[in-house]
Amino acid sequence: MKTTVFLSLAFVLCSQVSLALNPSRTYKQLPEKYNMVYKEVKVKTVDGAQLNVWDFPAKNASSTQLVLIAHNGEGNMADYLRRVDQFLSSGVSVVIFDYRGFGESSEFEIDRNMYIYPHFQKDMEAMIDYCRKQHSATFNLYGWGIGAGLSLGVGYSRPEIKKIIADTPFLSMEDLEERFSSWDEPMEVPFAGYEKRYEPIYAVQNPPGKNLQKVVLIIGSNHALYKSKDLQSLISANKKIFAKEVFVVENPDRKDNFRINKAAYFKLINSYIGETEKN
Repeated sequence: MKTTVFLSLAFVLCSQVSLALNPSRTYKQLPEKYNMVYKEVKVKTVDGAQLNVWDFPAKNASSTQLVLIAHNGEGNMADYLRRVDQFLSSGVSVVIFDYRGFGESSEFEIDRNMYIYPHFQKDMEAMIDYCRKQHSATFNLYGWGIGAGLSLGVGYSRPEIKKIIADTPFLSMEDLEERFSSWDEPMEVPFAGYEKRYEPIYAVQNPPGKNLQKVVLIIGSNHALYKSKDLQSLISANKKIFAKEVFVVENPDRKDNFRINKAAYFKLINSYIGETEKN
């Protein structure tokens, strides 16, 4: 019996750690380690934060396709260069950034029991503005975890966005609070400051941006908070824009969905985003 209790507790703690914000200020590696061509820039938000950004040109100089990546709040963008390379190999340009409090972005105190901060909405807005001004009038978003929720919530109504790939987005602050309430040590979510129009479940009730063509939802089969049926409410809001089903990654160990089968994961993504897509 003691062994069973221990394993159950470990399982819960592992789930909580995988969802909590866990920033790292130090880049374990830089793109030049892999001979990746990029430029590092600073992007200012409307409230004065400075976001550190890596901007990677497409390997094909004639490509006009761009993907903006929003990560899940674990580590920093240096941990996700393999994902960047997958997109670059697909023939698109890539922009990836760190939220305030992560990497070499502005100082910002992070409570590691917090799921997300409302300030990250401004970070996402600033990055969409940057991509429009520096790259193209229209482009694509890809995010996972909190990055998926931000991509979908903030990006859904923006005219710049063509495609959104959202790997396990949250639904709303109220929904998160309710789901966390059953945990022995509930995680915190913002009780104020998070704009409802940017919470995915409310964002999709509004008209999509004029250039939005497709939204694709992905989830792991054994996620700690959500099942595929939970995300169906997003699809129901606009069946013309959303892919007709949630794509489920068989993931019994709750690992990063990308790491389970990188080839299959990006085969799915490339079927929606890539140099060969129809404009």
